[in-house]
Amino acid sequence: MAKLVIMLRVKDGILFAEEWLRCFEKLADEIVVLDNGSTDGTYETLKKHPKVVNIIQTEGYNEGRDKNLLYEQVRLRKPDWCLWIDIDEIFEPQLTRAHFDRLMKSRFINKYAFRRFHFMDREHFAGSWYRLNYSAGHDRIMWRENPSGYFQNLVIDSPNVKGISGIKRNTNFRLKHLGYINKELVDKKAEIYRAIVPEKEDILQSMYLRGERPIKWDDNRKSMKTIFLNQLLNVLQITHIVPKVIRRVKMIW
Repeated sequence: MAKLVIMLRVKDGILFAEEWLRCFEKLADEIVVLDNGSTDGTYETLKKHPKVVNIIQTEGYNEGRDKNLLYEQVRLRKPDWCLWIDIDEIFEPQLTRAHFDRLMKSRFINKYAFRRFHFMDREHFAGSWYRLNYSAGHDRIMWRENPSGYFQNLVIDSPNVKGISGIKRNTNFRLKHLGYINKELVDKKAEIYRAIVPEKEDILQSMYLRGERPIKWDDNRKSMKTIFLNQLLNVLQITHIVPKVIRRVKMIW
């Protein structure tokens, strides 16, 4: 069976720590953590969990540095597959390790992508067309480990792993992003980002999800509501792909 190692970079995530561990203890073989200076008990909570096999610490906000340091530690665990995730993100409860084993069994797929939904509270996610387009984009990735993998050395917004070639498959596995449900947490995050990229104030304000249409979440993966939502997002995703294809064709010609 393939070995799946979860990568977590965190600071002061105690609000979600227990819930996050309940989710990923059933999915991961091992969890490797980088704590960026927690003072709320997050470090202690994660360290005592049996699936957390290593936890390192840094100071000062530098996302690219931390992700690459964490990746170095993960590679010491000899993973077959890796997944980067945040502490305010959990998979829908009906997903089991068997679902992930079926994905990792493929000899041809090197990356699997998952959809994220921004929650407004515990029961509703943001359902504007802007947010649905975002969810359609599959912005979290699990990848087959390869020495070519790396993270961009960016202080802020270092995105998904780079350097992993091969076929990527988009799944209908859904992630709940709960980080926006608590205004105090959003305020803290916005202050960190504001000090680094003050010119991005419009983006920082968008984290408060003002004026969003709330849509009630359904945990049942097989319900008609969930199936319809996935099909709608598949259609929206096509609208993302077509402009990219057109741009590439223009570059060739």
